[in-house]
Amino acid sequence: MCDHCGCRDLTPVARLMGEHDRLRELSEHIRRHLTAGDDAAARDHFQELLVVLGPHVAEEESTLFPMLRRHEELAGHVAVLEGEHAGLYDDVDDLDDAGVQAWRDGVARVLHDLDAHMFKEDFGLFPAALATLDGADWDAMDSWEQARAGSAGPLSAR
Repeated sequence: MCDHCGCRDLTPVARLMGEHDRLRELSEHIRRHLTAGDDAAARDHFQELLVVLGPHVAEEESTLFPMLRRHEELAGHVAVLEGEHAGLYDDVDDLDDAGVQAWRDGVARVLHDLDAHMFKEDFGLFPAALATLDGADWDAMDSWEQARAGSAGPLSAR
């Protein structure tokens, strides 16, 4: 895990990276269940992963990405990450009608793609945000999170 640049010292990034840690933990549970042939447990953990992923993506796309897109040198990278979010959700949607083996294969693909995506954010996007954004930006992210936490309920996956 990335701890070399200091981005975890900022509460918004620490929160997002903590969510990445939880997503990785859930991914490992799912992989173990799939390997053991326990599809019911894999499905339960996959649903839990989606509950974490939904609000996480919403925060990135509502706060961090628009702030970083203002910087021309980062706009293309942000567009790639947004496209990956959309692709992950498309792949998740494809699992709805999948047979057993297609579901297992699809989940494995989603987890692989999610790992690669989080790596890009942890070692590229978050350090770039640390170097690029200012105090007002971080305060805005904290305010967004506080407003979300105070809302009637958690955001659901798309």
